[in-house]
Amino acid sequence: MNGLLRFFLVNTSALFVVLTAATMANASELTLALANSTCDAMNKVGDMYRARRPVQFSYICKSSGLLAKGLQGGALSADIFVSADREWMDFAIDNGLVERKQATSPWGNSLVVAVPKDSPIQRLEWKDLASGKITTILIGDPSNAPFGRHAKESLESSGLWERVKDRIETRKNIELLADSLATANASTVGILFKSNLTAQLRPLYTVKKSLHKPIRYYMAPLKTSAGKADVADFLKFMQSDAVKQIFLAENFDVSAP
Repeated sequence: MNGLLRFFLVNTSALFVVLTAATMANASELTLALANSTCDAMNKVGDMYRARRPVQFSYICKSSGLLAKGLQGGALSADIFVSADREWMDFAIDNGLVERKQATSPWGNSLVVAVPKDSPIQRLEWKDLASGKITTILIGDPSNAPFGRHAKESLESSGLWERVKDRIETRKNIELLADSLATANASTVGILFKSNLTAQLRPLYTVKKSLHKPIRYYMAPLKTSAGKADVADFLKFMQSDAVKQIFLAENFDVSAP
């Protein structure tokens, strides 16, 4: 009996390994070029989608500008591009990487001013960024990171940029900024997307939408992949209520533009 049981278990395990290997070998592969601020949510979407179909995902997470430039220059290749603003999606369209009619805008976001969780600062108004109690303001690199461009635009349109530009420090992407801000001193604040607040940060002020252009994300398949059935199926899945709920839980604005 023990011998038969051992034979059954060994052969069942071997069959499982073979079937798993076969499934993995037949699995589709999708590469997603993602604006950093969407990476956590898109990983959750990928996990949910894999429960439906045997797909292997590769995630390239960078600032939108670095993604667009990398795709245009050939340093990066992907099936789907997600940009945190229209400018870098337009760059991809103008450079022949994406068909304009295939670009959609599924989400929006908000800018917030945040401090480390244990910061002694309890209240903050926008004008306080120019006060003596703030010595450092962390924003994204405006040349590549849309959240940095929106922050600079907000400071400029409110007349604060010239007063605070000597206090500005930039970070390449939003995750680096969140990490830096979490361990910053008591006189440092950061301006970032609401969706990228972490447990180590505390928001104090929501930047008025009138100070910057609308914050909208854009998603599109690359021309080289637009005809693939797997890409079309995944993009259809991205329109589902389940995906919308993931982004809503991550503090994105899921309303139509």
